Amino acid sequence: FANRVKHLILVEPWGFPERPDNAEHERPIPIWIKALGAILSPFNPLAGLRIAGPFGLSLVQRLRPDFKRKYSSMFDDNTVAEYIYHCNVQSPSGETAFKNMTIPYGWAKRPMLQRISQMDQDIPITVVYGARSCIDGNSGSTIQSLRPNSYVKTIAILGAGHYVYADQPEDFNEKVKDICDSVD
Repeated sequence: FANRVKHLILVEPWGFPERPDNAEHERPIPIWIKALGAILSPFNPLAGLRIAGPFGLSLVQRLRPDFKRKYSSMFDDNTVAEYIYHCNVQSPSGETAFKNMTIPYGWAKRPMLQRISQMDQDIPITVVYGARSCIDGNSGSTIQSLRPNSYVKTIAILGAGHYVYADQPEDFNEKVKDICDSVD
């Protein structure tokens, strides 16, 4: 592995922290969300989009109007919504994998922080987050503490949420290019 990987770049990495024991006490989950979660648990997250069939595209456009606004400088039509729709109505292999890797409310079954120290210490890691993301941005410092003799750097991209590469593409691309340029 180490002879093939020169630098690991983790962008908005999900599945690193463990679910805290007091997770429900810190942020209580309303009963209606628990009930809805129990009803929907047998289904993949985007099953409704596939069930909607040809109406799925208008569903994407209605539920996520931000896509059209976000990419208005590149497209003045529904290209992005159509792309998102067509990607997500395919066979749900990615959704099925994600569902099998999670426990309720989106925590990882096998958190990466339990295993990251087993990775070759000579492989540098850069963790890139959107400063406004919902993903826990503390994993970078935790990775550093678990790999004290390794290079670990955390970069927060200002003005970006979870889709950091779309929210701030120039800044994101510049950071990734700088990392790639630093590799022998």
